[in-house]
Amino acid sequence: MPRPHREIPSQRLATSRAEPATAARPQRGLWLAIVITVAGWALLGYPALLLALLSIIVMTGTLDTAVTGPGIALGVLGFLATLAMLAFPLLLGLAVKAPRRSLWIAACFTGVITIAACIYVAVEWLVPFG
Repeated sequence: MPRPHREIPSQRLATSRAEPATAARPQRGLWLAIVITVAGWALLGYPALLLALLSIIVMTGTLDTAVTGPGIALGVLGFLATLAMLAFPLLLGLAVKAPRRSLWIAACFTGVITIAACIYVAVEWLVPFG
């Protein structure tokens, strides 16, 4: 069985100078990923904790109100947004360390959810307009 064309060394180059077609991508340092993750968790710690507590309050209701379906759905969405806020710094650190498309897509997706959750907490609970 003949060898594939990509495995045949070039006739113009010496055998010792022939390089494989694919070169390994350089990976960034592990410390950069750790710094990004820890800094992200430090920045998002308070909003994530606040959103988790607000989700519990919305899901369980207060003493004088009954729990409704939309309240439970809003609480579940709040918990999912809290998980996205916890996952975003880790995924961003991994995406910077090992540049893969799937990690960047996951980091961007959780980043959009994190930004939306931070805006919701800031506008709806911290600075109420009405």
